[in-house]
Parts: sequence; structure tokens; C-alpha cells
Amino acid sequence: WGSIGIDQPQCIDIPDSLSVCKGMGYKKMSLPNLLDHSSLPEVVQQFSSSHWRHLIGRKCHPDTRLFLCSLFTPVCLERKIYPYRSLCSVVKDGCEGIMQKWGYPWPDMLNCSKFPFQNDLCIYPQHTDAEDNVCPPCKEPDTFEGLVDSFCRADAVFRVTV
Repeated sequence: WGSIGIDQPQCIDIPDSLSVCKGMGYKKMSLPNLLDHSSLPEVVQQFSSSHWRHLIGRKCHPDTRLFLCSLFTPVCLERKIYPYRSLCSVVKDGCEGIMQKWGYPWPDMLNCSKFPFQNDLCIYPQHTDAEDNVCPPCKEPDTFEGLVDSFCRADAVFRVTV
């Protein structure tokens, strides 16, 4: 990489502030990451300011954490390892409805057509139960108690008047 004027990726420890991505089988992440975040503060800010942690917590698909961590905190190797398009698709199918309920579209940066169908080094879905990718609680309508529970567990809450 250095010979063609491109810097090699920087390998750094996954910080405690991204603890949701620890325990993925590797301890060092690569910067820039697969979303082109070039600094650790940028990664932490983008991951924390979004609804990603809450999406993982909702367990809308068993591979949500794997998919998001593979993008935000990719394993540090000489070559980038992208998630398979199928991994993106199953996570999107399971989680897009929840994001829409929160008022957010599936983001362009996670457009599944950007990811490879398959190659020799990709991250593929770990849970391939094609019958049901959505957890039972996610299918049920929100109850008052469920909303209060989510509200009380949230790191931040915004009050909006429409």
C-alpha cells in the first residue's frame, strides 16, 4: 500500500467506549474503518450518536451486532474484510421496520448493494434461519410499559412536538 501512496491502515485497540463491539473474536480494529471514519473520536461519535446501540439492544436480528461492528470496528488486517451482501440484507430486513418506527430510514451508508455478493474474505451471516429473522417482542405492538421501559433505559431522550 505504501508504495502506491496509500497509507496502511492503523491498528488500534477497540476502546471501552465501543464495548458493544468487544468480544467479536478480535481486539484490534482498523482505521479508517469500512464507513471511511478516519479517527477514533469520529467512530465513537458516529456509533454513539446514532441509534445503533438501541438497534442492537432491540435484537431485531441476531447478526445486527456482527454487521454493525464489522463496519464500525473492522478487524485489523492488511486487506479490508467487508460483510457479505446477504448479511446486510438479513439485518436490514429484520431492523429496517424498527428504524422506520423511530422515524429514520435505512441509511445510504448501509446500502446493501455496496457489499460483495461473495468473495474469499467476507463476513457472512451467523444466523441463517430464513423463516423468522425478527424476534417475537419486535413483532408485537409497543405497549405503554414497553415504551416506559425503553425510555428509562435510554442514554438520551428527545422531546419533540409536531
